[in-house]
Amino acid sequence: MLAAVASAAAGLGLAIVPSTTASAATCTTYYVSSSSGSDSNDGCSSSSPWQTLTNVNSTTFTAGDQILFQAGGSWSGELAPQGSGSSSGQITISSYGSGADPILNGAGAAATVYLHNQEYWTIQGLEITNPASTTALRSGIQLQNDTTGILSGIHIVDNDIHDVSGYWNDAGSVQPSTSSGIAFNVTDDNTTSGWDDVQITDNTLTSTDAGGIYIGSLVGLNHDINATNVVIDGNTITDAGGNDIVCVFCASPVVQNNVAMDNGYRYSGAGLWSGWSTNGVWQYNEVARQYRKSVDGQAFDIDNNTSGTVIQYNWSHDNPFGFTEWCCSSGFGASSSVIRYNISQNDGSSDSVFPTMNGVDSGTTAQVYNNTIYMGQGNNGRVTNGTPNSTVTFSNNLIYKLGTGGYSTSKTTWTNNLFYGNHPSSEPTDANKITSDPLLVLPGGGSAGRSTAAVYKLRSGSPALGAGAVISSNGGLDYFGNTVSSTAAPNIGAYNGAAVSAATPSAGAYWPFEEGTGTTSADRAVHANTATLQSGASWTTGKVGSYAVNLTGSSTSWVDVPSTAIDTSGSYTVSAWVKPTTVTGTQTYASIDGTNISPFYLQSVNGNLTFVVRSADSTSATYKRVIGATAVAGTWYQITGVYDNSAHTIALYVNGTLQGTTAFSSPWKATGDTTIGRAKWNGGNVDFANAAIDDVRMIPRAVTAREAYALGTGAAGYFQLDEGTGTTFSNLLGNTTDGYIEGDTTWAGSGKVGSNSLSFDGTSGTMAVVPSSAIDTGQSYSVGAWVKLNSVATTSNQTFVSLTGGKISPFFLQLSGGKFVFTTRASDSNSAAATTVKATSSATTGTWYHVLAIYDSSASTISLYVNGTLQASATFSSAWTSNGSTDIGAATYNRGPVDFTNGQIDDVNFYQRVLTSTEIAALAAG
Repeated sequence: MLAAVASAAAGLGLAIVPSTTASAATCTTYYVSSSSGSDSNDGCSSSSPWQTLTNVNSTTFTAGDQILFQAGGSWSGELAPQGSGSSSGQITISSYGSGADPILNGAGAAATVYLHNQEYWTIQGLEITNPASTTALRSGIQLQNDTTGILSGIHIVDNDIHDVSGYWNDAGSVQPSTSSGIAFNVTDDNTTSGWDDVQITDNTLTSTDAGGIYIGSLVGLNHDINATNVVIDGNTITDAGGNDIVCVFCASPVVQNNVAMDNGYRYSGAGLWSGWSTNGVWQYNEVARQYRKSVDGQAFDIDNNTSGTVIQYNWSHDNPFGFTEWCCSSGFGASSSVIRYNISQNDGSSDSVFPTMNGVDSGTTAQVYNNTIYMGQGNNGRVTNGTPNSTVTFSNNLIYKLGTGGYSTSKTTWTNNLFYGNHPSSEPTDANKITSDPLLVLPGGGSAGRSTAAVYKLRSGSPALGAGAVISSNGGLDYFGNTVSSTAAPNIGAYNGAAVSAATPSAGAYWPFEEGTGTTSADRAVHANTATLQSGASWTTGKVGSYAVNLTGSSTSWVDVPSTAIDTSGSYTVSAWVKPTTVTGTQTYASIDGTNISPFYLQSVNGNLTFVVRSADSTSATYKRVIGATAVAGTWYQITGVYDNSAHTIALYVNGTLQGTTAFSSPWKATGDTTIGRAKWNGGNVDFANAAIDDVRMIPRAVTAREAYALGTGAAGYFQLDEGTGTTFSNLLGNTTDGYIEGDTTWAGSGKVGSNSLSFDGTSGTMAVVPSSAIDTGQSYSVGAWVKLNSVATTSNQTFVSLTGGKISPFFLQLSGGKFVFTTRASDSNSAAATTVKATSSATTGTWYHVLAIYDSSASTISLYVNGTLQASATFSSAWTSNGSTDIGAATYNRGPVDFTNGQIDDVNFYQRVLTSTEIAALAAG
């Protein structure tokens, strides 16, 4: 038997230590100190501790024993103690003394902590790491079952597991059950082996490859469902290379209260999933920014031969490849699944919220009900995709969709759902559908933490209140813990409570006016400054996007915001796109009410575009102004007024060009309504605009000249990358979600433009991702960035900017062969024809370059500029639209990230048009 065990373990590359009993056999608590211990001690007290792992690994422990490592100590190598506890007594590995958790460093061993055919062990309160210079099959904690029976009582609690240099050939059939932060492996083709009473709770896992927590086998074949009483609760997983939490061959696992963020950038896999399992409950988890190397990448996955899964009460956000998938096909898919009372925000931008419905098995059921789904601007992914093998029922779901993506509806039924925002032609037929504003508290305003999803509760007057269909076996609770009746009609969506108050407005606002219908317009800056069209205002064709508000100059034709969008006693910026119908008289396009007058007036005076400020809330107050270009009726202008409280100046920009500045040092704080299309004077409403107005912004700071240029020239996206701290970065235009940095990406501390930039080291998974599309690559576009390279090796590519397609990127702005190139692909296929234009000279390290790519759909050409100089152009007429994420520092090929940048990237610009020569020169001037 020992030979058989040794052989099995050797196959995993794990050390076998002869099982002997130490001289201190009468001990029940063993102490180990790396600083004051000695292996000649008996280890039975803190005053005579062992020193190394040698005695621990050669001792057979029994029920009730404890192995305690001194706090603050550290050990190198594999910990592989022998023996098993019993149902009446666990063997515990933990710590003693005060100070930092003891560190166990596997130093590249197959596992840092290894238990082989052992049971009733508790591993608690340790810091566990296993770094190596090269990757291999390697785990932090590895449990191996080669027996023909069930091993019980494995409790892994409150450990800090990090930097495990594991590996997974995710293109093959082998699973990472021997290469994860915490890994449970049973031998394949041994149908009776398994686990019972597995508790994995309150652990923190960071940078573990090839994944976080995995319970399964190497190949995943020929097993019965033999893992029972599995609880995975309260763990935090960050920067795992592939999967986050996996339970294979599990009966009724409970996976709850876990947080998984920023995983999947080095290997494939989904966030939280099960395969060959029954009746699992996955609840109260948060999954954000899950990615993939080639396949999957969803937050949740109901995988092969899994039945009875319930996914409920989860907070899923910013996962480009979707919220939940069913895998994989008829006869080899998921059955009898329920997905209910979850909230999904900005998932699915690179695919769908619910992709691969073809994984719903034939002759089974799938129910999707009472979920709230929000897809913001730029998220053009689909809601559903694929054709299931059995009917999927969608009921009582609240779908708030601002992007252009559609639905797959074959073999689906829809009842009592609410669809708001963009209504594509593929929107499902639903006899009881609602299409009016659901009046959510603050859609798009969720962030890290399940509690932040409270922005998806319903306000008074919501049409979703009490409008759902009765579902009798509904779990009894909503996302927030409110009771759900089995007989009374529920609300639509994941909130079943009573109506709540509106969110309190805060500083800053952005009204893109993309509703096109109704009388309200949402603040897409997510500051709750909702605008209301007055009776004389209407909708018209916009400059940015599809719609704008149309104002006629009458006293009822304006837009009111019943809150103060910015503090006018400090620095601020106000901007708008305006198309005057007439240019006579005084017309104010944006302002805020004081008691008597407005503190500022963004306006035209007899056709002269003007920014005026007043020194007090009085008609006798002094004023300062900057007068700019003369407007022509019927022409769009972008007007930006800036007050800089530090410099004590005001400035006016028209179409991105500075018109002038003047000194001003007497601002005051107005507290009235924000107004679009009128101002206040002498206590009354005046200066009504006769114009179309679009894309109005109020920013609680002074924008820079470069930012004003981006606003004024109609940039589709502008990522300055000046944040300098944290893991997220914003788009000045506000028409995409925030981006986030992954892998080893850091802030450089300096940049070419502004105060900072992103630094990339060229390793796999090191990139930055915006989980929405900055541009439509099927139309004309321009994309530019500043780059400074650490390497210009000719043997590899480095992509600076791209978008994610289904299989490949539609374009690659990159370094290839030591030169800057712009490559486009003719279709979303690995084998699609490539068209490339290349710089005339090789790049050098340590030098900032401005690289700019342009696709001109009218001329059917692509062009590359370096530092404002045209390098080459070529014919290209096969552009296609990618709805995926916007990637900085990498591209997509064969469904996964490739071509990682080794250097700095700064000031990334996107335009949905061909730039002029003047604009190209301005960007290259920095």
